[in-house]
Amino acid sequence: MISISTKLASRRQLYNEATAHFFSTSPFGKPFSSNDDELRKARKAYTGKPHPRNSFQGTYDMNRLVTCYPTLSPHIIKGPTGRPTVDWADSVAVRALNTALLVADYNVNPSYSDILPKEALVPPIPGRADYVHHIADLLQNCTSKDDDAEIPKGSRVIGFDIGTGSSCIYASIAASVYGWRMIASDINTTSLESAQKIVTANELDDLIDIRHQKISNSSIFDGILEQDERIDFCMCNPPFYHNREEFVAENTRKLKGLAKSRGQFKRADRDKAANKNGEEVVATSNNFGGLESELICKGGEVRFVKHIFNESKMYWNRCAWFTTLVSRNDNLKKIKSYMREKHKRRRRPRKGDRVIKMIDQIPIGAGKKKSNILIWTFMDEDERRDWARSRNWSQYNE
Repeated sequence: MISISTKLASRRQLYNEATAHFFSTSPFGKPFSSNDDELRKARKAYTGKPHPRNSFQGTYDMNRLVTCYPTLSPHIIKGPTGRPTVDWADSVAVRALNTALLVADYNVNPSYSDILPKEALVPPIPGRADYVHHIADLLQNCTSKDDDAEIPKGSRVIGFDIGTGSSCIYASIAASVYGWRMIASDINTTSLESAQKIVTANELDDLIDIRHQKISNSSIFDGILEQDERIDFCMCNPPFYHNREEFVAENTRKLKGLAKSRGQFKRADRDKAANKNGEEVVATSNNFGGLESELICKGGEVRFVKHIFNESKMYWNRCAWFTTLVSRNDNLKKIKSYMREKHKRRRRPRKGDRVIKMIDQIPIGAGKKKSNILIWTFMDEDERRDWARSRNWSQYNE
């Protein structure tokens, strides 16, 4: 009779073999056209799993996390399956867990949790790290056609985090894992103050440059990049919601979902959750909250990403890869349709204009948390190779 531990070990071995297979065939970092069926199948097969270089591979080692960050210990509870977890509706517990991940896997100072404002968005670290690793694959793809090409590391690589927020999370992970130099911008001075404190506490001032977007709430590159300054990529987690009402409705839905999964939200509870006027009481949680600038903008993420795209056309020769997260598939379709329509109109560009060379997407996340990284570039493959050579990335690989 095969023991449970043997079965688990066997499953882990199969998973590792699958990971090695997908990683060796590089479904990431190889942008494809609509005709690249095999590559598309390979990437689709890997959807729902963490990136192979992500420290998080589907489960939390709570003992290790508590050892690295003891503050997490009081927040650990037994989940429905009996495994240790945290109360995902408790913002303090979620903050402690994500801080523990940063301390354990990314050498971030434990003061991170104290610096981050209480009302700020608490970033889920595994998903944020996945985005950074996929960016590394895109840069790797610029250096060589070989699957075993080295990933560019060091301060010669310069990235731009659009709307870094209070957590400065993407820039911090990119600097910690790959040693990249990052520009991190935001319109909110409170967010910038927090981001700068995090950078200083982790002695990353030489790698992360915090910049205030002063000229316009809708400006992306203008007012941030200096004259003739070049970046290798940009990344963004745009505000999701069009207005506060949309945010509150989504927040309430998530809280109900968590309560239902714990068996705490029944029809009788719903009836009790109404006030004397018959209106439902809206519950909120910082777990799903954040500063307004982190979550809400007019037109939501569709309009925000359109701003990035429209402005990117003027920076086509100063950035190799333009990228952004898009949280919802219906929004992704609207944005890609808009980009392609703009592309069709430029089939015969005026002198000095540049047409887009590629629009693609990289699926990330699992379950109901699936999203996509939208990527585009105005450089063809040969031009991206020339870009990589001109940046001397290989001289700084470790």
